[in-house]
Amino acid sequence: MRSHKLFFFIAFCLFSSLNSYKLVAQQQISAAEVETKSLQLYQDKNWGDLIDFVKEALDEKNDYFYLRMRIGIAYYELKNYTKAEPQFKKALFFNSTDKVAQEYLYYSYLFNRKIDDAKAFSTNFSKELSEKIGTNKKSSINMIFFEGGTKISDSANYYNKIKRDRSNYFNPAVYIQAGLSHSIGKKNSLLHAITYFNQQSNSGTITQLQYYLSASFPLKNNWHFSPSIHWINISSNSQFITVQPNPPFPPIIKKQTTNTVNNYFVGSFDLQKRIANVTLSVGTTISTINNTTQIINSGMISLAPLGNSHVVFGCNAYLHTINNYKTINNSFSPFVYLEPLNGLSIKASYLANNNNNIIEMNGYLVNNSTDLTTSRWSVLVNGMINKHLSIYGLYQYEQKLETVQFSNYKYTVLVAGFKMVF
Repeated sequence: MRSHKLFFFIAFCLFSSLNSYKLVAQQQISAAEVETKSLQLYQDKNWGDLIDFVKEALDEKNDYFYLRMRIGIAYYELKNYTKAEPQFKKALFFNSTDKVAQEYLYYSYLFNRKIDDAKAFSTNFSKELSEKIGTNKKSSINMIFFEGGTKISDSANYYNKIKRDRSNYFNPAVYIQAGLSHSIGKKNSLLHAITYFNQQSNSGTITQLQYYLSASFPLKNNWHFSPSIHWINISSNSQFITVQPNPPFPPIIKKQTTNTVNNYFVGSFDLQKRIANVTLSVGTTISTINNTTQIINSGMISLAPLGNSHVVFGCNAYLHTINNYKTINNSFSPFVYLEPLNGLSIKASYLANNNNNIIEMNGYLVNNSTDLTTSRWSVLVNGMINKHLSIYGLYQYEQKLETVQFSNYKYTVLVAGFKMVF
């Protein structure tokens, strides 16, 4: 009886050893098949099948430099830069000095609009690679821009007591802005913008000077932090009109002019996180405009379904208060960004707002009008002339509530400008 037990025990051990040997042999054959088949699919430029095959190979613990490079290039050729990026990072984990992997990762950053990451990554390039892609031509200036425009009221619905007729309360405005962005260190950058705004109305003239400063700090693990400050100087020349009865003669009309100058500040920050093809951000803005403390909490989510910037859609949401959260107002701004052709981009957005005007874009876009913007349609079109120069135009259609005679009116905003990228 003992001999039978010993026999079965020896047979079990031999069987287990044989199976283990077969598994090792299968693993060796599988690795060879992975290399042969993935190389053939790569040479055939069969990107879809290559991606599917490499995913299966990675699941079976086949992982090495050329495998990551092939799947990375497959995603890159399909313009899915979001999925290409981690593959080239893994390839560089196996071979950190490979120039081809470095170049592919650099352009994956660039085409996915991770400009700061691309610039920081390129600082470690060899002289040969830097000269090849042009990053050796160092410039502390990243971008300059200039734009100008106007805003025009649509209807003559204001009753002028002097002329005794109806006219536009606001005349067309004059708007000019110039700015630049420059690097500070390897990754960080600063954006400066100076703005001039002037508009006449039936009650006087407003002249507004602004200076905006924003910092960009890329952090680890696709986090990004951006604080900003906005100084606003408002000079107003206001006319007050009184009409006194004077029978049997015409009424007496008196004008009184008041000049005022005020300085206000807006402070803001934005914290952003990228997770694959999804971008999330939260932020807070505090404003002292018109001697009222306004707090605006914002959130944003966007999705790039193709893994690149050709199609992006999302929504900004705002919770804002002027009485320390005794009353909370909300605003929403969905948007879509498209690149239908190389060098051409279109961004369309809609704003639905209530109770108070808000400050948007991390403190950059300040709406300090006394009239409420209840809704706004926007379309921004940008066209690249060459790799450095682009021109753009902005069209906005605003629905306004006027606070003098409580009438509704509309604004058409037209802006044109150019941008130079270095």
